Amino acid sequence: MARDAIAVYIDDSAIRLLSVSGKRAKQWAVEPLEAGLVRDGFIVDEPAVAARIRTLWAKEQPGSQRVIAGISGINCLYRLLTLPELPKSLMTEAVKREASRALGVPLEQLYISWQTLPAQPDETRVYIAAATRTTVDSIIRTLKKANLNPYMMDIAPLALARATAEPSALIVDLQPAGLDVVVKMGGMPEVIRSVSVSRASSTADKVGVVRQELQRAVTFYNSSHADTPVADDIPILVAGELGEQPDLWKGLLGRAERRIEALQPPLESPEGFVPSAYAPLIGLVLKQTAGKAIEGYSRVNFNALPEAYIPKPRPVSELLFFPALLVGILAVAAVGYMVFNSNGLTEALRERATANDRMVITLSADVSAKRRALEAERATLQAEVTTNEARADVLDSRLRGYTSVNQDINIDLGEVNRTPAGVNLSSINHSGSVVDVSGWGASEQAVFAYARQLRTSGRWSLVVLTSMSADEVQTGFTIELYQ
Repeated sequence: MARDAIAVYIDDSAIRLLSVSGKRAKQWAVEPLEAGLVRDGFIVDEPAVAARIRTLWAKEQPGSQRVIAGISGINCLYRLLTLPELPKSLMTEAVKREASRALGVPLEQLYISWQTLPAQPDETRVYIAAATRTTVDSIIRTLKKANLNPYMMDIAPLALARATAEPSALIVDLQPAGLDVVVKMGGMPEVIRSVSVSRASSTADKVGVVRQELQRAVTFYNSSHADTPVADDIPILVAGELGEQPDLWKGLLGRAERRIEALQPPLESPEGFVPSAYAPLIGLVLKQTAGKAIEGYSRVNFNALPEAYIPKPRPVSELLFFPALLVGILAVAAVGYMVFNSNGLTEALRERATANDRMVITLSADVSAKRRALEAERATLQAEVTTNEARADVLDSRLRGYTSVNQDINIDLGEVNRTPAGVNLSSINHSGSVVDVSGWGASEQAVFAYARQLRTSGRWSLVVLTSMSADEVQTGFTIELYQ
């Protein structure tokens, strides 16, 4: 049976709907929004947007209220963490601690989603994505006000990476009020940039912004993958407003003459459906319809719906209440019937009682033997529990030791990652008494401001700006920090 799914994505410019059955699009629609109703993915006027969603559902009638919802990538954060090999019971707490250090933002302000990835022995690689709580909460409240039930969520750029079977590509999705750029390499969304754009500008005017953000994303990836930079044969896949305007594509090219084409998702397109206009929504529905093939589109696939909004399963006691009540009523009726007819059966029952007494003696011996066997089994299990608890204590001790040894390093890295606006880091090498920091800034002034911030932090006795080079887009730099 074909799998059906409905996706809804709300950004600053519109509400988008896509309904699919298996690999074929069934319904699609766009409901434009006036400026100010949604800002950077945060729904400012929830009642107004909910009313527009209800109108859209009444008009299109997609057939279900259960939806997969998209989150704008603006103000979202992504990191790839490397942890020591840990048991599953410790993973959640370890990921939270490392995410708090790596993101540099209090976790109370974020919803964190994560998944483990294949790693070297004795290591655990974790991909994390973080979205602001206020934005996610506003989306879920609005959908519920519109009588919709979101059971899955994802961040739009991650869905965009999933919307193509190309293992490596530079993906660009330009919408009237926003831009997403994804550097996808080997099925992994390695670099993501999401920015707002002016709704008043034409698509042609926005091409310069797209080209600059695309160059920055590629430069950032290459700076941290010097041995395997983005090759010239990696294509650029365009979606959104650019998908149907091939005359503007050449404006995206830099020094490399790359192949450029509209994003073609693994979805059958009926007449009138333009896949590139619904690229993020296609990535959303694939979470439901692709099954095991999902890993062929993107190696990152988790449900970003916060745990607080995932419906809890009903208790077994609640499910069994009414059947148990019915059984009880029948039992009472049966007992009443037996009492009514008991006078004529008393003598026969006494004879049976004598026989039952003898049977009870035999059964009691059997029960005693089984009880002794169960007590022996319980003792064995208790010994295993004690052994496992001892192992858990050892693992907890190892984790606490790891945390203690790396406390100073974490404080240093937290200070290094606290970059001012306009500065992005590509690599950090901490060797104990010396920290090497590389990255790029929007200008020389931004780099100097970052260096001054490190000096005034008091963590290092000497801060040296060892190199700085500028091109037409940004200024690369290297800083050495001495204890």
